[in-house]
Amino acid sequence: MTRQPINQYFKDHPNEILVLDGGQGTELENRGIKVANPVWSTIPFISDSFWSDQSSNDRKIVKEMFADFLAAGARILMTITYQTSFKSVSENTPIKTLEEYNSLLDRIVSFSRDCIGEDKYLVGCIGAWGAHVCSEFTGNYGDHPEDIDFLEYFRPQLENFNNNDKLDIIGFETIPNVHELRAILSWDETIISKPFYIGLSVHEHGVLRDGTTMAQVAHIIRSLGDKLNPNLLLLGINCVSFNHSPEILRSLHRELPEMPLIVYPNSGEIYDTVKKVWLKNSSQTSTWDDVVRVYAKNGARIIGGCCRTSPDDIKQIAQAVAKINKP
Repeated sequence: MTRQPINQYFKDHPNEILVLDGGQGTELENRGIKVANPVWSTIPFISDSFWSDQSSNDRKIVKEMFADFLAAGARILMTITYQTSFKSVSENTPIKTLEEYNSLLDRIVSFSRDCIGEDKYLVGCIGAWGAHVCSEFTGNYGDHPEDIDFLEYFRPQLENFNNNDKLDIIGFETIPNVHELRAILSWDETIISKPFYIGLSVHEHGVLRDGTTMAQVAHIIRSLGDKLNPNLLLLGINCVSFNHSPEILRSLHRELPEMPLIVYPNSGEIYDTVKKVWLKNSSQTSTWDDVVRVYAKNGARIIGGCCRTSPDDIKQIAQAVAKINKP
């Protein structure tokens, strides 16, 4: 089955929601891959044995993870490339040249496509600039974030993804800083030449991690007018509080009612930064069914999960979405 271009899919199915997969990095960690590394979940792909040994344990784990998310109902899945910028890879692995780097990305994308098949959509995942300095959850980009050359940082991964036909859409994830957001939004079709979305890293109080409000985000987008890259397909929030995500998405929809949205929150557990463990959230009362209904009423076209969300979470999301997509 040949999949329809994703931008055309959304035009032809204006009331349907696509189910995204879940927290790949934490899921791989749960299954035994040690991802505590500067390149995070990219780490299994760095090993030569992953590619040379078809029966390697890490290869088996990654394939099974994809299979389980597919079985749960995911129709759009991500490449495991959140922490795979050229800067992160070249500074923390034996891969040093652009030629080696492009070969790595090509292999990961091809492997991901083989795992999910030709009928599902594949996102080329790009983590925030802050990911390589662990500041995607603070938005602290130093004293002069306006001076950061974001395009220089993103360009190697972005150019590779632009030219890879196995990818349907590019996802900029966990963007916490308004200067980074402005930069991405300023790039035209010569820089981002295929459909893309931006996932914002938002504090539980409903602002970007650097304090920028959703009203200010909306103003930036509206002020671009005809200069806004037409390939921007969705805007949304990811890696945010499960409990607060419905209200945050509602506020974004209120500011940008015509913009299709994407939402994939964390599981609802709380990360203890001192003990470095995930703890159950005793105040969590909502279910996936509850939040998916709110998401759907507030412009969500893609719904999935981020950190600590498992195939079981995605199954619950898919069941809730099925009720909404039902003719």
